[in-house]
Amino acid sequence: MRRSLLGLLTVAAIGGLLLTAGCEVFQQDPTLRVVSINGGKSLRADIADFYSYFDPIDSEYILIYQYMPDTVEVVLQYIEIGAGLPTWTPYVATLTEAKIKYSGTSEDAPAYTSATVPLRQTVKADATGKMTTTFNMTAMSATFKQTWFEGEVQEPPPNGEYNIFDLIKATVTFSGYDSVADRAVKTAGDFQIEVGNFYDDLNRFGQ
Repeated sequence: MRRSLLGLLTVAAIGGLLLTAGCEVFQQDPTLRVVSINGGKSLRADIADFYSYFDPIDSEYILIYQYMPDTVEVVLQYIEIGAGLPTWTPYVATLTEAKIKYSGTSEDAPAYTSATVPLRQTVKADATGKMTTTFNMTAMSATFKQTWFEGEVQEPPPNGEYNIFDLIKATVTFSGYDSVADRAVKTAGDFQIEVGNFYDDLNRFGQ
């Protein structure tokens, strides 16, 4: 009887260790991470978009320009396994904002103000780590360009030429929450912005 009882206790202990080890596989920390921003490439931000049109009243061409925002493609991944148990509501990270810190690299670069971009973007969790979520967001607003580079651009550059005024390192911090897991989520990523006066098609805006 004692041997049988000892055998049962031994089996139970081993089973408990296996169960604990199995739980440890599933109880991994949730991971929200940046896969890429702008495809890993530098963003070329044209300060002003020039346009030329003919004024029939004055019989001359008029040159005008406007500041345009620049967007980037963001690819995120969210891995949340939870307790390893099925749930009726899948884990989802809901991003509420992206804070962008701009750091200039030129010697006379000013202390650029940071920007906060409101978001309402969901990123579904995938325990396998294969699924990603892609969306676009504003990387540099028109107001930012006008505030910091208004005096740099007076006319479009000659065809095929361009001037770069600063190479900016942009650090984006995405934050939000997972209502199912009842926790906050956050991740960050970097990319580069070439701010300059690039060639424009004077026959139309946005080109």
